[in-house]
Amino acid sequence: MKKIIKIATRKSPLAVKQAEIVSQIILNHHDNIDVNLIPMISSGDQMDSKSFKSNGGKGLFLKELEDALLRKDVDMAVHSMKDVPAKLLKKFSILSIMDRGNPRDVFLSNKFKSLDKMPEGSIVGTSSPRRVALIKSIYKKLTTKDLRGNIETRINKLNTGEVDAIILAAAGLTRLSLKSKIKQELPLNIFIPSAGQGTLCVEFLKKNESIKQILLNCVNKDVEICTNAERLFIKKINGDCMSPIGVHAKINDKEIIIEAIVANLKGSKFIKSKIIGLKKDIVKLTENFANFFINQGARKLLR
Repeated sequence: MKKIIKIATRKSPLAVKQAEIVSQIILNHHDNIDVNLIPMISSGDQMDSKSFKSNGGKGLFLKELEDALLRKDVDMAVHSMKDVPAKLLKKFSILSIMDRGNPRDVFLSNKFKSLDKMPEGSIVGTSSPRRVALIKSIYKKLTTKDLRGNIETRINKLNTGEVDAIILAAAGLTRLSLKSKIKQELPLNIFIPSAGQGTLCVEFLKKNESIKQILLNCVNKDVEICTNAERLFIKKINGDCMSPIGVHAKINDKEIIIEAIVANLKGSKFIKSKIIGLKKDIVKLTENFANFFINQGARKLLR
């Protein structure tokens, strides 16, 4: 008899699709397992923008799923890694799942081919403080508008003219077969993405060793190293999912390259740097990199 694994997911089309991707990866690695998806509505899906930011931001996307894990109604929960707080509650563990998707931010518009082509006063929709800070810093002539909702909702607001353009994560659009909507992939070294962007992960109870063993077969070690480094950087400088911080790690053979930017919300001040070191020294390298940012005043920018 096959072991049934119950997987929690949010109800949005992207969340369900990502849970289906993770489910298939698990099935591909384990012949003796079957899966049931358990869609849920999270607190983050129901709040308006102001309440969302004042009550914890993206961590609200996890709350109901974590409650289900604690009640043992489900065995694991699938998330976008970029939505998972760097400081996870001690009862939980997370693991990245297989290869990373495209980590870049992308530009969508029905009027313009790129951010550079947008005239003064054009409105860019985004709910990300990081993207807002970058736009305000690089494209001072443009206006930003807070834009929440799932991908389909945001694209609909673009189509109805509420905004002139939107910026989204490339990976989500690709997973929903909406890649054709992309007008421009934004440069990775300028629009440095959120920690874990493009990576799927699974959250589970730390004491659930059997689930951990099932998931370990589905982990790409290099992706796990990179996302752990990005999350460690966020944690060290006291950032969270709603902080204007970009950090991206990439492995090249035995080396690892980490780029990061920390800005204030207005985009008027920022610290940006890059470090290269050996993959085997990743924890020390990341901590030293974070300390450099702290010494340059990163924590003050986040206040």
